[in-house]
Amino acid sequence: MTSRKTQQEIDKTFKKVTEGIQAFDGIYEKINSSTNTAQKDKLEDNLKREIKKLQRFRDQIKTWAAGNEVKDKGPLLEERKKIEKVGKHCLTMLCELTACSVWNNSKP
Repeated sequence: MTSRKTQQEIDKTFKKVTEGIQAFDGIYEKINSSTNTAQKDKLEDNLKREIKKLQRFRDQIKTWAAGNEVKDKGPLLEERKKIEKVGKHCLTMLCELTACSVWNNSKP
């Protein structure tokens, strides 16, 4: 049985994960619609910050999942998968942006 305090912490973390993913999606949309390079650079920094937050949440979730206090680890593993999916999406997107930047800078 998970203690009440731990369950409250888990619930707060899950809420922050959901908010972080929504923020990531919003920033990602802005990057795709922006034509201003300076604005894109700023948005990319914001995106990286959101990913770092999500990674910290993922680490906390992994700690809970590895411990003995939480018996039902299913929800923890699902939240972790959500974060990792966003992380993979971010890596793909950043690679595409980097390739575009390199390509655009190499044109005469």
